Amino acid sequence: MQKSLLHSIAPYLAGLAIAAALFIYAGKIAYDPRPGALGPAIWPQLAILLLGGSCLFEIVRRLIVGNRDATGFLEAFDREEEPEQKDPVYPHMLIGGIVLMAIYAVAVPYLGFIFGTFLFLAAFMYVGGFRRHMTIWLTSILVTVLCGVLFLRIAYVSLPRGIPPFDRATDIFFHIPSLW
Repeated sequence: MQKSLLHSIAPYLAGLAIAAALFIYAGKIAYDPRPGALGPAIWPQLAILLLGGSCLFEIVRRLIVGNRDATGFLEAFDREEEPEQKDPVYPHMLIGGIVLMAIYAVAVPYLGFIFGTFLFLAAFMYVGGFRRHMTIWLTSILVTVLCGVLFLRIAYVSLPRGIPPFDRATDIFFHIPSLW
């Protein structure tokens, strides 16, 4: 086996080993099982299985095709050499995004998941340079509702409610009639 190939699969082997250890560790979550309900270990184990599966896929792909970069379906048929263009760099947007994520992590216990996520998504799109205001606010509403449904109604994840008066957004969300 070539040394460069071994170097290219080493991170994925480490990721696979970590995923295996985490899967075993997540299976040891102590809880009182309830009939007809999923246990608290199912969601972490599912995420860990996806992590391990993606690592395994990349290991096998690199062993079969060598150390080449992955290409999509269209790139495989595109034989023209394109002149290399340097992509623009926006360090202010990057720093702004990182600062917004840090603020979100600190503020979400106070604002609550629903209201905090709504504000974070809108602010993140503005920092990213998007300027269609109606699209920003509608997308923020839609993604917040979808995340709320996924985490609070389907996966039953306990997320921060927020402190008064911000906890009212979570209360309103739970009072919306359930269609799902």
